[in-house]
Amino acid sequence: MKVGVTGANGFVGAHLIKKLDEAGHNITALVRNKGTVLTSTVCTVVEIPSLNDRVNVENLIPTLAGLDVLIHLAAHVHQMNAGGEDRSFHDVNVIGSQRLFEAANTAGVKRFIFLSSVKAAGERSGDAPLTLQNNPGPEDAYGRSKRDAEQVLRTMASDAGCDLVILRPCFVYGWPPIGNFKSVINAVKKGVPLPLSSIRNRRHMIFVGNLTDALCHASVADNLQPTPYFIADNHPISTPELFRFTGVAFISPARLFPMPLWMLRVAGLLTGRSSAIARLTENLEVDTAPFRRDASWFPPYNMSEGLSLSANMDNSSTEDRK
Repeated sequence: MKVGVTGANGFVGAHLIKKLDEAGHNITALVRNKGTVLTSTVCTVVEIPSLNDRVNVENLIPTLAGLDVLIHLAAHVHQMNAGGEDRSFHDVNVIGSQRLFEAANTAGVKRFIFLSSVKAAGERSGDAPLTLQNNPGPEDAYGRSKRDAEQVLRTMASDAGCDLVILRPCFVYGWPPIGNFKSVINAVKKGVPLPLSSIRNRRHMIFVGNLTDALCHASVADNLQPTPYFIADNHPISTPELFRFTGVAFISPARLFPMPLWMLRVAGLLTGRSSAIARLTENLEVDTAPFRRDASWFPPYNMSEGLSLSANMDNSSTEDRK
């Protein structure tokens, strides 16, 4: 199968290129900078400076022609504790995705897979998992741009020959660590005392190996719909469990102690970190049953296995630096 991947030199993209190569697919990597690609020996690399530039994207049509699937990972990414104008996210994540879909449809690509985010639906789920019928709505510019891109693409796909698949992964973890997962590992390795042992929340996450496996299933499944699909590991996990499991995998036991929830929230207000406290204490569960049913998919790794694989890669990279 001929597969194109935008954002191939990103965190998810690098893992996906490896998996696609192992499966024997013919891969075209679409990237902003060829010099940053470490996988050029297993794929054709095409440089595209800007996805929201119409001329750049239209020039891609000959490259896209003949592809069976185009997996769109490239995005203006969310960064914790960083500001950002809605316009900058909109230009890349909405307009860029729109123009890329137009080019893919013109080129005759059979399927377009858009990697969205759970943040397009919301940041918290309350007592019941998020479904398509229960979306509280995005809370930041990144989430709004992903929601808007979903809506634009679904409108376009309703009158196009190219099939559309939208995946909404939860918080992604794996190696090398990025974002919050990097903070978790650093806190565990440094033995930082954390007042989290009393938290009893439920949050879905997804190991990068599960995400890439889901993307591969989405490339070939026959019964997928253009409505968004939530994807996650098999079971949600509490915040203290995440730290404990990480400590076991990285052989550095997490140092957790109890603190009443109201005190954590007050501390968040006083320090201006209420959003961070909310992510640590509130629920974020999603309904993954539709994708599992339509794609005949089940996550191949549980969290302990994903964390162990990440720790092994950490050990390997440490040995390589010696």
